[in-house]
This record gives sequence, structure tokens and C-alpha cells, in this order.
Amino acid sequence: MTDIVARLLNACNAMRNKGADFPTIWKDVLKGHPYVAGSPIQDSGEDGPMLRIPLITGQVLVFLGSNFSLL
Repeated sequence: MTDIVARLLNACNAMRNKGADFPTIWKDVLKGHPYVAGSPIQDSGEDGPMLRIPLITGQVLVFLGSNFSLL
């Protein structure tokens, strides 16, 4: 399971590094992925606004505008 989540995180960051915006990454990578458990949730933290994408593993992909990370 960890490998799949790591590949998903890497795929999202690779697309972002190539200039893709969040709606494109959501449509092309995340929306249909079997490990994504729901729609993005708007939130904010120390670094400002973010989007949280819940995963079936209980982990959360976080998009901070410039990159994705995993919680």
C-alpha cells in the first residue's frame, strides 16, 4: 500500500512541476484513483490555504499550491 501512495504522491508532484494546475491534476490523476477516498477539502494552516485529499489508507494528500505532501 505504501508504494502505491508514494507513486501517487510522486505523480502529483511531477505533474505540478511540469506546470499543471490543481484542477488538471485532480481530473487526470486523483479523481479516478482507487486510493482516493473523497473530494478535496479546503483548509488552512501555518503555510496558508491548502486542499486536503483523503485516502483510503487514512492518510491525507495535502496540496499547498506549489507541491503535494502526505500527512
